[in-house]
Amino acid sequence: MPKQYFSSKKNSDRTLLRIFIGVMLLLIAGYIIYRFLYTSSNLISKEKIVEKLLPTSSTEKTENALEQFKKMFEEGRFEDLRSELKNYVKKEKQVENLVEAYLLWIELELKNEKTNDAFTVAEEALQKCENSTRIPYLKYRYAQLAEAIGKKDVARSIYQDIIDRASRGNRVYGYLGLARIEEQGNEKIKARDLAQKAVIDAEWNSDIWNESLELLGKLNVELIFSSTPTPESKVYTVQQGDSLISIGAKLNTPVGMLSRANQLDENTRLRLNQTLKYTPKDFRLLVERSKCRAFLVDEQGIFKRYKVGLGKPGHETSLGSYKIGNKQKNPTWFKPGEGPIPAGDPRNELGTRWMPLVPSEPGLPTDLGLHGTIAPETIGTYSSNGCVRFYPEEVEEIYDLIVRSTPVIIKEEVNFKDVYPLAQVDSIPENNEATANPPSEVKK
Repeated sequence: MPKQYFSSKKNSDRTLLRIFIGVMLLLIAGYIIYRFLYTSSNLISKEKIVEKLLPTSSTEKTENALEQFKKMFEEGRFEDLRSELKNYVKKEKQVENLVEAYLLWIELELKNEKTNDAFTVAEEALQKCENSTRIPYLKYRYAQLAEAIGKKDVARSIYQDIIDRASRGNRVYGYLGLARIEEQGNEKIKARDLAQKAVIDAEWNSDIWNESLELLGKLNVELIFSSTPTPESKVYTVQQGDSLISIGAKLNTPVGMLSRANQLDENTRLRLNQTLKYTPKDFRLLVERSKCRAFLVDEQGIFKRYKVGLGKPGHETSLGSYKIGNKQKNPTWFKPGEGPIPAGDPRNELGTRWMPLVPSEPGLPTDLGLHGTIAPETIGTYSSNGCVRFYPEEVEEIYDLIVRSTPVIIKEEVNFKDVYPLAQVDSIPENNEATANPPSEVKK
């Protein structure tokens, strides 16, 4: 048999060639499959491929899902979102995640003006999320929807249940809900008292606190300026020679308050033995420089909150204690370098009211005050030369609420303990009033 030189080497070469060709074919096939999977939206999404290649925890998946739902809501993909949420709440086991999903679903139905559907969703949420830490808020949303579809008895029952069963800090939802129902029924005194409880119970600066505070301020002003008797109001019987001005001085009550509460013009001639409603108040005003807001406070706590404009950089509103000086209607503004600008002139930046701030401690400026504005858009900003600006209608309101010598405290921050209970403000010697500059020298 003849010798076969190099046969072993040739076989080895063929084997290597086959391996090489096989590897190349596998690489090409893998690349084709990769491109097909990543470009075919009909077969599989990129997200699912990533999930298969890089598995994530259930918590991460849930967070991603909730974020995706919020994004869909913002994009207006409501039909797709509704379908996704229906599937999600069937499978999700974490109760707090369920709450988030249901709340978003409720907002979705309300956005589409489907209040009855939102109510049904809220009802289902209460059944499935009864062990959630957010159950008081879920009940609140459910009761709100019950109100909206005319089931006020259901709403009232739920609000009362929140008050009876929730912990402090969560009872606010019950108090505010009942306050709203009482207001709708024109039971303003009951509504006011409930709103007061809501403000005290709520977390300071929270959304529900702000909502409660808005309602409380509205009701307080309506009641004090109305002829409706309240537990804190009194009746004065007109005597011989009385006028609204003399009665106001006698009772230490603003003439504007007497006029509004009794539907009288300030110059009205009074009848002997005529009865007038008035409400004794020991107000003080807390101005919070860091947030451009002011709190009118009485013995019960916050009476009303106001948004204000304060001093711009370089002319910051000075912190400290003051008292209200002699109030003026329709003041003339003596603008530095220009001369007097009369009331009613569109250039008069004091607006319709001026209340000078008389310092109660040394070193404070003597040319500050509370006033209105001809530029309402500056309220809530730092744009004055140091004074405290109010919206035109609100400066007239507060003018009719506070008297001369009302304490005003300007602080960087105001918090709960500054308001509840009411702190006593030291009296200021009467001769300090003389240090108040008239509007001719005020800063705007």
